[in-house]
Amino acid sequence: MYKVAAKIAAFIYCAAIIVISVVFTIMDANNNLVKEVSIEAGDRINIEDFFNDCPADAKFLTDISTIDTKVPAVYQLAVQYGEMFENTVTLKIEDHTGPRGVALPKEMYARTKWPKASDCVGFLYDLSGVAKVEYQHGTPDIEIAGDYMVPVEVTDWYDNKTIIDVPFHITDDHNAPVFYGIHDFYVDNSKDVVIDYFEGISVTDDYDTDPKMDIDDSKVQIGKVGTYEIVYKTADSAGNMRKQVAHVFISKVKVSNSRLGAGGLWDSRRHNEIYSMARKLVKRLKGRNDTETARNIVNYVHDNVFYMNVRGQQSFEAAVYRALTQRSGDCFGYFCTTKLLLDVAGIPNMMVRRYPMKWSGHYWNLVKLGGKWYHCDSTLYRYHWAPFFKMTDSKIGDSHHHFRGSILPTRAGGTPEYKKEQAKENKK
Repeated sequence: MYKVAAKIAAFIYCAAIIVISVVFTIMDANNNLVKEVSIEAGDRINIEDFFNDCPADAKFLTDISTIDTKVPAVYQLAVQYGEMFENTVTLKIEDHTGPRGVALPKEMYARTKWPKASDCVGFLYDLSGVAKVEYQHGTPDIEIAGDYMVPVEVTDWYDNKTIIDVPFHITDDHNAPVFYGIHDFYVDNSKDVVIDYFEGISVTDDYDTDPKMDIDDSKVQIGKVGTYEIVYKTADSAGNMRKQVAHVFISKVKVSNSRLGAGGLWDSRRHNEIYSMARKLVKRLKGRNDTETARNIVNYVHDNVFYMNVRGQQSFEAAVYRALTQRSGDCFGYFCTTKLLLDVAGIPNMMVRRYPMKWSGHYWNLVKLGGKWYHCDSTLYRYHWAPFFKMTDSKIGDSHHHFRGSILPTRAGGTPEYKKEQAKENKK
């Protein structure tokens, strides 16, 4: 009896030892298992993350290849370990990473509209997508020139934020752009007249490399005799604006085949060729203002046309054509060529003839520069090798340049000759 009881007790003891061993084994396995794991969106799912000390045979029973780790979510996964153990764990995919991006440095003018915050950052990237881009402290209100770092806040759809400091260079620009070469236009009343309002005209600014330029020519009535106002407008990037007025003078076509200057027989076969040559020349000779342009024109004609007596009467066009193609002409050719180039450049000018004419005629130009009339003579003389430019009556008063001042507009520097002649005219 005692022997049977002893055997039963020994069996129970062994069974208890086994049970206790199994329980402790299960407890150890469960304690080694991490029941909930969080990973950052975009990271890989690793079996090792679910164990404190990962068993060599641990594996997922759930097919994790179907899980898109770029999208935050919660999953229940089945795992197997220790050959006989299976369990369920929780996987949380979370997004705690702010967007990435780079600053786009900006240059702007004080008192101009600030760019959108989204225009100040680039190459933005976030797994969940960018929800908003804004200035961290609201749209800046900086009006003092200088260099600044302006923080831009980029937020994704899970409210993760990244601050990107954007460099700003602010310029204080108060000066409007400046026009160069604006002048009046003189055309006839032909219906087919075409005016290039921008030829030879430029605009510059102290900061803006490409200021905008426009013109209001709505008042001009091509083909109708009259004086019309045109308005040039320009503005820079800072919003500074400037307007400048010029005029279009439309006069009746004058038909002449004598030495009366430009305007005669402009429908002749040579007109287009001469005018084309003149336009090309003026583009080369254009200066920063009318005075510089006129000086360049007078010097060019003086240096590139050789004096030669021409027999017979010449039309205006014939004299210019000879001077530009054969590089020769008499004083009438010098005058005509200078006049045509000045006309194309939009600089007012007119003919002056020697008076009284005792033995031979002479012609030169009266040119309006800076609102005043001056004598200019491009003819090459044996006794005077330099051209006459921007001369008053007294400075050009040699034997070659006697003239009748009463028929000319008032000249710069005083017009004593004109006053004397006018007094004589009044006595008659």
